Amino acid sequence: MKNLRLGLFVFLTIITACDSYQPSQMPVLEDYGSQELMAINIATQKYPRTSTNFYKKGLILWNLGHRKEALASIARAVQMNDTRGEYHLFLARTYVENDSVQAAFEAAKKAESLGLDTLALNVLLADLYLKERQNQNALENIDQALAKNGDDPANHLRKGKILLAMANPEQAEQSLLKSLELDKDNSPASKALADIYLQREDYENALVYIQQNLAKTPNDNDFLYKKGVALSHTGQASQAIGLFRKVVTQDQNYEPAFSQLGTVYYQKRRYDSARYFANQALKLEAKDIEAMLTLARVADRKKGYWVALKHYEDILAIDSTYAPAVAEHKKLKGKIAWLRYLDKNNSDE
Repeated sequence: MKNLRLGLFVFLTIITACDSYQPSQMPVLEDYGSQELMAINIATQKYPRTSTNFYKKGLILWNLGHRKEALASIARAVQMNDTRGEYHLFLARTYVENDSVQAAFEAAKKAESLGLDTLALNVLLADLYLKERQNQNALENIDQALAKNGDDPANHLRKGKILLAMANPEQAEQSLLKSLELDKDNSPASKALADIYLQREDYENALVYIQQNLAKTPNDNDFLYKKGVALSHTGQASQAIGLFRKVVTQDQNYEPAFSQLGTVYYQKRRYDSARYFANQALKLEAKDIEAMLTLARVADRKKGYWVALKHYEDILAIDSTYAPAVAEHKKLKGKIAWLRYLDKNNSDE
């Protein structure tokens, strides 16, 4: 008990000094616990006008997992002293955890306007700008973060995702490869690389990253799905069906796998199964163009031309430039016109 009282006294002596106390001198977050929370509660009661006490309390509460209480404490510190960039940065982080993205963005921008220039602020701004689809600003901030610390695989991953959002897969690939070089178990980077290679129709490279990860996590639905996509495009439809079925068994809301099952079953001329899985996909995502295309094709094959025409028109209402639907819609209209012509001529005889 004597040691506890001594520890609390030392802690109080440091934290209650005044607002000139530098937060950078605080102990690392992992050192905080119940004793520190007891001490800071005493400090905020004894020195209620010292903003650093409420800032410190927010940090301790954050470390203990009390996110909403942390938000209230740091908001109090900001209300008392609006000129500290680190306060606004921490406020922004608590807003993010409480799903208040716009408030987080405003707090982070305030921290920046006060001259705060830290790795943590650059990373947070990069994430927030990406959410706001301000991709160039996101890229500038993640580049600043990497200039401060170029060995963080998470930030190379962030840069890769930003570059993908900017439709620059070639540069994104380099950032993602760097992320994996720094952390070979970086599953999100592997997934992003697999997507790049699948989009390029480079199924061999895609399967390299897919197989590496499935060796470690054989039931990972994302990698199982991606492997199914790769196999379905390399003449291995039966194996692809098995993988997609495993995905939807493990997760009945994994809509893309239902859609792919419809596509692959159509390719195998199993039209009833194709229609069933395409409809299941559309129950989960009403604007899944690929599932709608499957239904149009199945209806056409089964001579339900007017039903097929309606499906094509629904697709084109969503995306008038979708090439398969544009071509097949035109062809079907020609077929219907020809059938009408034949029907009219036969009825005239």
